[in-house]
Amino acid sequence: MFFTLLATLSTSVAVPVEPPAAVRPYQSLHLEVLYVPSIARIDGEDRLVYELHATNFAAQPLAVTAIELCAAADGARLARIDPVGAMRRIGAQAGGATEIAPGGRAIFYLSVAWTAKAPRPLFHRISLTPARSERAGTSVAIAGGEFTPTRAFTTTLGAPLRGGPWTAVALPDIDNGHRRFPYAVSGRVRLPGRHAIDWMPAAGFDPGSTGTDVAADGSGADVLAVADGEVVTVKDGAAPGARASVEDETGAMIVLRLPDGRYAFYQHLAPGIGIKAGMRVRRGQVIGRVGSSGHVTQPHLHFHIADRTAPLDGEGLPYRFGAGRIVGRYADRDDFNQGKAWQAAAPRAIDGLPPANAVIIFDTADDLTRGRK
Repeated sequence: MFFTLLATLSTSVAVPVEPPAAVRPYQSLHLEVLYVPSIARIDGEDRLVYELHATNFAAQPLAVTAIELCAAADGARLARIDPVGAMRRIGAQAGGATEIAPGGRAIFYLSVAWTAKAPRPLFHRISLTPARSERAGTSVAIAGGEFTPTRAFTTTLGAPLRGGPWTAVALPDIDNGHRRFPYAVSGRVRLPGRHAIDWMPAAGFDPGSTGTDVAADGSGADVLAVADGEVVTVKDGAAPGARASVEDETGAMIVLRLPDGRYAFYQHLAPGIGIKAGMRVRRGQVIGRVGSSGHVTQPHLHFHIADRTAPLDGEGLPYRFGAGRIVGRYADRDDFNQGKAWQAAAPRAIDGLPPANAVIIFDTADDLTRGRK
């Protein structure tokens, strides 16, 4: 398993525990941030959720020992990251967990607390040791992977579902969630599910609160438009006898263009979608039903926001809910999978995105009082 490391970013320059390594020229490790993150709001905390890609052009393996996020203005270290938890190598390669083979590539999955008032230029300082067979390699540090975060999206979204309780499964800090599945379907690698949520019934699920003729597993629950917008894609399942495609894993799907230009994806819906591409919908309007179409193991609603209309060829973007109450949380995914009870908590509004395994009840009264049915 691979884990996202949560690091803390400070607005002040803290005295490091040990001095940072001196940056020296080293010609064989390419660093790149392919996706420039927007500041994400997750459970009341602003974070940078992004990936650092590293490619080894050396003739020997490179062992990465530390990752530091630094301010470009003065080089101050803002966060130090242990690569053991953050690094995922691409392909089956020999060597240690943090060793990149010659010609190999690794992705560092990073999630860093952001407390600065405004975006500012940043870079990474990578400490590594070439693994030479004839003698011990000399540790070296290089700088690269420069980027400047973009401002957070301020638009708040309505509820994607009714009632509940529902569980928010597979958020960015889940080690085997959507974020660990990059796609390169058009010659460029992207992570459409970076901030995706799989909405599944929690223990105590009340089918009657979520729609009519809803099953205990959530099948048939009302799926709602999270904002006023235009339907740009409706996919009602693969045609009979059609050749299988990787995009079939989405199942029946709706893509909604939001007022700020982003795209909301609803996947694994029940077949028989009643709306058409080109239609305008209103926040809170029923647009589909929860189903189990496509590549799934149980009924659920897959929901995410991206910057393009292709389901596997867009970058997943952060978003904020302006509806829903967090009423508890599962201790971990295993408890949820085993049908155990969740831990109740004082109800509170979702602040940005919910934490992983949060238990949520959606109250759409606000949408209904605005006449948006």
